[in-house]
Amino acid sequence: MAAPADGVGVEEAIVKRLMALVAAGVLVAAVTGVAQARNPHCAGGIQYLNIGLNDKAKGNMEDYLREIHKAVDQLSQCAAEDPADLEALGYLGWAYAEVDSARAAGETFEKAIAGLKVKDPKKADWAAQNRESYWATAFNDGIAKISSAQGAYPDFLKKPENAAEQTQKDEAKKYYDKALAALMRAALLKPGDPRTLRNLGSCYAFMGEFQQAEATFRDGLKVAPADSMLLQSIKSVRTNYANLLIEQKKYDEAIGFFGDLIKADPTSSDLELGLADAYFKRALSKEGDARKPDFKLAGAAYAAAAKLKPDDADLTFNSALAFQNGGDLKSAEPMWRQTLKLRPDDADAFSALGSCLADLGQFDEAVRTLWQGVSREPKNKVLHRQLGAVYTKAGNNPKSTEELMVYLALQNGQPVADPAAAAKSAKAGTARAQTLASAGVPDQVTPWEIQGEKVESWFYWPKHQAYHFKGDALYLKSDWSAPDLKPAGGASSGAVKKH
Repeated sequence: MAAPADGVGVEEAIVKRLMALVAAGVLVAAVTGVAQARNPHCAGGIQYLNIGLNDKAKGNMEDYLREIHKAVDQLSQCAAEDPADLEALGYLGWAYAEVDSARAAGETFEKAIAGLKVKDPKKADWAAQNRESYWATAFNDGIAKISSAQGAYPDFLKKPENAAEQTQKDEAKKYYDKALAALMRAALLKPGDPRTLRNLGSCYAFMGEFQQAEATFRDGLKVAPADSMLLQSIKSVRTNYANLLIEQKKYDEAIGFFGDLIKADPTSSDLELGLADAYFKRALSKEGDARKPDFKLAGAAYAAAAKLKPDDADLTFNSALAFQNGGDLKSAEPMWRQTLKLRPDDADAFSALGSCLADLGQFDEAVRTLWQGVSREPKNKVLHRQLGAVYTKAGNNPKSTEELMVYLALQNGQPVADPAAAAKSAKAGTARAQTLASAGVPDQVTPWEIQGEKVESWFYWPKHQAYHFKGDALYLKSDWSAPDLKPAGGASSGAVKKH
């Protein structure tokens, strides 16, 4: 060995090394001595816990209950007298969990695990696994109880319609209460666990306790601020709470709540829809012209929702309807047209757009629109009545009468069971017989009365025509195979707009 650079001799260096080794040997002995000489309350508490668990496994519950409470008592004294014994603290958490003191167990396990991670990671895993076992039991019990509640009464927020449903809902309530108790126990055993808090909050939400659900989800975000499921759950319960305000007819509160939600998330179609529903129902709660401002606001909100969800024809339909109810026909018209682009065979939309255009004085467009509707649904009496009314406004009285006859036949008559037999009963040489010969057997024969006189209408649906007879004489022919845009005077009523 080379001499140290500072001139200290070899012998002196060896002596110093030996002294260091001796010092190290004393430290190891001291640590070993502490582990072996465990506080009597710590040792006794662990022993009571082990004995008690053995008796529990054997079904000896009387001794188990006595021993487990002894374990809690002894280990509590241990924790007070020797807080450095973290392993014993883990046993105390175990004992608390056995006596169902979930809060104390969770806090004690948490402290023991945190300390053991530094001093003895293997024992930290042991304590964590013990806690996990009790947590899993409580958590799974909560999930099972939620499932039982939903099985008993799937939609807990639905008002029971009879005594049987009320019984089912009462049963579901019992299960939900048990689920809450189990999940709260799980949350105390494992404080801040996002999965537990998500399910606890969901349980509140299923019961309609949306504000409590939100508070629970926010507790989860304190621990896991980026948890996407928690973030989505908060949005969901806030929306549900706002919808609940609508159901409770607290329209002003609901409108304010939805307004705040939209500020926080301006890209949500569902929020705009909720706001629209609140305005629409507030309008319905009023009378006369007082409704119109809210209907217009509803129309704008539905339109905003439709812009965010452009393929949803229900949104454009509702927007158009709300605008029309609010007297804003110019705003309603494009929304009806957008509805028909999305749903080309919507008879209600054809009817509403035709009415809107007629009220705007655009009679040609109204005729064309209603004719398109009638062409798709020739048996729709409402569309025939509207088309006749618009022809009247446009000054085309002959076509108005044709459509009125179709409407009256569909409204007042009942089709015969055998149209061919009815048509073939026509006397030779009469208008009925001539029509049968030229047009063929009608698709539908409907007898009815007008001003006390009997009328029989023959319908040829594919041809978009009908013949109306009084006796054997032809009274009138209705033809809706094409729109007639010429008023009674013969002059054009205006060019048809192309869209």
